[in-house]
Amino acid sequence: MKNILVYILIIFSSFSFAQNVAINGTGAVPDASAMLDVASVNTGFLTPRMTSAQRIAIAAPATGLLVYDTTLSAFLYFDGTIWRLMAYSGGWLLAGNTLAGTEFMGSINAQPVRFFSNNTERMRLNASTEEIMMNTIAPTAGNILSSRSTNTLWPINGYVSGAGNVAAGYFENTSTATGAFGVLGTVAGGSGAAGVRGTGNTLNGSGVTGVGQSATAFGLRGHNTNASGTGALISSNGIAATYLIAGAGAAINGSVTGVWGRTSDATGTGGIFSGNAQGATNLAGGSGLSAVGTNIGVAGFSNSAANGVLRAGGYFDTNAGQSFAYVGARTAANVLRKIEGNGTVNTVVRDLNEKQVVLSAPESPENLFQDFGQGQLINGKVHITIDPIFSKNIIVNEKHPLRVFIQLKGDCNGVFVNNESATGFDVIELKAGTSNTKFTYFITGNRADETLSDGSVSKYSDERFAPSMGAQKIETKEIQELRENHNVENRKNEK
Repeated sequence: MKNILVYILIIFSSFSFAQNVAINGTGAVPDASAMLDVASVNTGFLTPRMTSAQRIAIAAPATGLLVYDTTLSAFLYFDGTIWRLMAYSGGWLLAGNTLAGTEFMGSINAQPVRFFSNNTERMRLNASTEEIMMNTIAPTAGNILSSRSTNTLWPINGYVSGAGNVAAGYFENTSTATGAFGVLGTVAGGSGAAGVRGTGNTLNGSGVTGVGQSATAFGLRGHNTNASGTGALISSNGIAATYLIAGAGAAINGSVTGVWGRTSDATGTGGIFSGNAQGATNLAGGSGLSAVGTNIGVAGFSNSAANGVLRAGGYFDTNAGQSFAYVGARTAANVLRKIEGNGTVNTVVRDLNEKQVVLSAPESPENLFQDFGQGQLINGKVHITIDPIFSKNIIVNEKHPLRVFIQLKGDCNGVFVNNESATGFDVIELKAGTSNTKFTYFITGNRADETLSDGSVSKYSDERFAPSMGAQKIETKEIQELRENHNVENRKNEK
């Protein structure tokens, strides 16, 4: 034994003057590139073994110091700042690992897990909560996932291709709270920005689709908490959207049609509109439109200020012009019309059996005002003064004479009328009679022309069989039924 030790000492001493050292059983010289060359075919190189606590307690570890951590069952080396695991020494290989099912990525102490690229942190898993931050180290309060972008990149994007009926994103909220929601989008940026935006660019594609699945659920809801806000703003046909400054439940704009309401039921109502905080009211048999208000149900306005152009506040039609009526109209000749249409003007009264029957109003080819009164001859003559309000609104001249009809109430020689004017007329007994007979009279005169607020004149007086405004041209719009695909909802229900 003593001889062997001496031999080993001789060998080491012979190499101690060399620049590198070899340890082997063959006497081979060390490789020129190695300071220490250890070679063996049946034994290994054993590094220092210690626990994690012992490793951490090493004072001023040298950069490159290598140990085997028995607590972690892994090799670690000191990089000059921290201890690092050697791959594969419990770490993850670039080409992947064979797992037993108990491995995980992350930390086992109160430190966040950070992911870097180009030496810049891109994502962080918080140490004390389940929060995940992408492109930020400050989580948004109340959010599990926070993703931020300060440039043209979108923080989150879901994309699906192929022919499957799938969703690019799915959100479900099973909370029983009345204020719960599936998706929340808010905007604090510039004008025109949107909290949630959807784009439909395929056949029957919808930018946003909402489906309500119960009697008290809603497919789509728009709400504005501002006193002058608008709940929903909708525009089509590529035109800009307009809205009321004072706000509205919805502002809907279209270059051809603003709003279209349709019911598939034979007794349904196409649209119900309520004002003055009223509830919904409609005809039992249905209608195209039902409007409800405390004092006024429907208001129609024409804002045209052009002369020589037909306009009206309202137009009603039956069977494409078979029966029509203008309401609040002004003809192309600038004559105002309260109501114009074909058919008759009627009122309803009750007969002797309390059944409703119709009376028809007399009509004239001219615009006439009528009045009735009574008088009495005094020594065969009397002057009748016409009501001044009636006088103010008729025209009496050679072209438009005052028509006076007398009905005697007693015996006399008969009477005639003379000196007719807009203010009155004389009733004189024939044959210079001097009776004091009573009578009734009926007078009619042409309505006087009216100067309107824009300076134009509505010439009522000269109208006789004036041309009709005629029925409006009716257009039938082509409709297309859209069959909804609720595959996303069906797949949700299958979960």
